[in-house]
Amino acid sequence: MILVAGENVIDLVPAPGDQLRPTCGGGPANIAVALARRGVPTALVGSVGGDHFGRRIWRRHIAAGVRRDWLHRTDLPSTLGLAVVREDGRADYDYWTTGTADFAWEGRALPKPDPARVDLVHFGSLAAYLEPSARAIEHWVNRARRSVPVSFDPNIRLSAMGEAAKVRERTERLVGLSTLVRVSERDLAQLYPGTAVDAIAREWLEAGPELVVVTLGDAGSVAFHRGHVTEMAAPRVDLVDAIGAGDAFTSGLLGWLTSAGWMRRDRLGAWGNRTVVAAALRYASQLAGHACTVPGAP
Repeated sequence: MILVAGENVIDLVPAPGDQLRPTCGGGPANIAVALARRGVPTALVGSVGGDHFGRRIWRRHIAAGVRRDWLHRTDLPSTLGLAVVREDGRADYDYWTTGTADFAWEGRALPKPDPARVDLVHFGSLAAYLEPSARAIEHWVNRARRSVPVSFDPNIRLSAMGEAAKVRERTERLVGLSTLVRVSERDLAQLYPGTAVDAIAREWLEAGPELVVVTLGDAGSVAFHRGHVTEMAAPRVDLVDAIGAGDAFTSGLLGWLTSAGWMRRDRLGAWGNRTVVAAALRYASQLAGHACTVPGAP
């Protein structure tokens, strides 16, 4: 089973007639849903609001088969994100996070990752940066990594996370707690403007991860390991928007490695095999490509 920690967000996505269409999103939630839909046992660790949107989010997880043992229901409102889609299909966001359910993690009992039952802990996005959830998640991940692999997807949103220098400092600390990191080229450009992707990835590898995977939009993806660098082209698709494409890629990467049996601390040596990593990148790229053909998060 994969434990995914983080937020649910209601994305307000542009629709015809200058309208906004509310869709269920949030990086961690999208990843959990995508994994569960493909039959990978997955539980979301987080909170859900008590409003209409919160009930809609809860139904989404039921329909997808996401385990909700550690998904806490509250009376707080849901987090909102306004998506402004650019010409290249990517979206910029404005968020409403103050006082919402997704970051109210005080006093929460978080699951103990038993390696006999849990393959992986995955975390990232807003809940890994906004207090008080950020502090709770960091402490939990620091304990969990002693037992199971840990995956981190920063999903940088400076409009909600704050000053770039502080976000960069926190990102580097969380990278150091992780076994695998998936990050977009756009994320890196926000944190390290003017610095080459390969230089950042190699520096991150020295901090602790076994694998750093960078997605490059329509240029594909590249995985950095101490023993190899593996590139993968992106499939050609009819682009609608790229909302949720990064989450789809992450779910494919984690799902493939888990289902193939390589997501275990005693089998991480397989990540040094270029063929294994290429197969995982290929599958993840296919899922990301499909996500670009539908509006909003798939």
